[in-house]
Amino acid sequence: MICIISISVIVSGLAILLVFLHFSIDKRMLYKNLNNKHVVVTGGSSGIGKAVAIEAVKLGANVTVIGRDIKKLTSVVTEMQGHLINKEQKVQYASLDVTSDYNTIEKCFSDLENKIGTIFMLFNCAGMCICGKFEDMKIDEIKQMIDLNYFGTAYPTKYVLPKMKERNEGIIVFVSTEAALLGIYGYSAYGAAKWAVRGLAESVFMELVGTNVRLTLAFPPDTDTPGFKQEELTKPAETKLISGSGGLHSPSKVGRKMLQDALKGKCYSVFGFSGQLLSLLYCGSIDSVSQVLLQIVTMGFLRAIVVVIMLSFHKIVRDGLSKKKKESSN
Repeated sequence: MICIISISVIVSGLAILLVFLHFSIDKRMLYKNLNNKHVVVTGGSSGIGKAVAIEAVKLGANVTVIGRDIKKLTSVVTEMQGHLINKEQKVQYASLDVTSDYNTIEKCFSDLENKIGTIFMLFNCAGMCICGKFEDMKIDEIKQMIDLNYFGTAYPTKYVLPKMKERNEGIIVFVSTEAALLGIYGYSAYGAAKWAVRGLAESVFMELVGTNVRLTLAFPPDTDTPGFKQEELTKPAETKLISGSGGLHSPSKVGRKMLQDALKGKCYSVFGFSGQLLSLLYCGSIDSVSQVLLQIVTMGFLRAIVVVIMLSFHKIVRDGLSKKKKESSN
């Protein structure tokens, strides 16, 4: 009898919570297309950024791609022109180092708006990864990753955010990584930079409550990009074993999903089982009623799964250490 009463109380409490959430969570602004909207993509000269830019063009957007390599940027603009869906669409590029001082970024973005129009959507895709144990990282490499991954996201966002809030319209996308949800061997410096991106995003989420401006935080998987190929050159063997189990994804599929998730107003854009698992456990912002329900019902079970996975990673690290000790003693 007591057991039945306890279950009834729990179920009733959960039902009340779900109803409360339904009426308390801000309603999402949904967009089916980007007709005549200005979309800016940093890191747009290749990889995921390039894929996002092309997908935005297919949805009718006016698109600006930002990068440093003018030859690559010119090529992307040419490719985007092949996907225009109406004669009024405009595509352009801007050569800019997003780690520059803020005044330089402010001037560049202001010029972009004067040419094509107010920025409706900002994709912060500029980023890089150099792998290695923290003790072996060079100081300039650590600083380079903080500058590009964090400040390269923070500075452009600082420019567009107040303007979007003033208009009460706009979308910002941050690109993080699953290494910002779980510390991983070999990703110490890179993970720290992306954790900073995640921390900024989850704070801005709360600052946007009550407005129609939305921010999406994406955790893309390993993606077949030029940046990933460079990353592979610096990966320790342990890191390759840990991160390689998730497979390699195409930039077009990753970029398309990130864009669609943002247009649907999702707080988080995740990929595959590992992304779903880690985001449910470690992402604290309220994305939807279903997200909260899953967290309440499955948290203990999911934590148990992650513990098993982490212990398998620990074994990889121990095996690697033993191998190195044997090699050094021979």
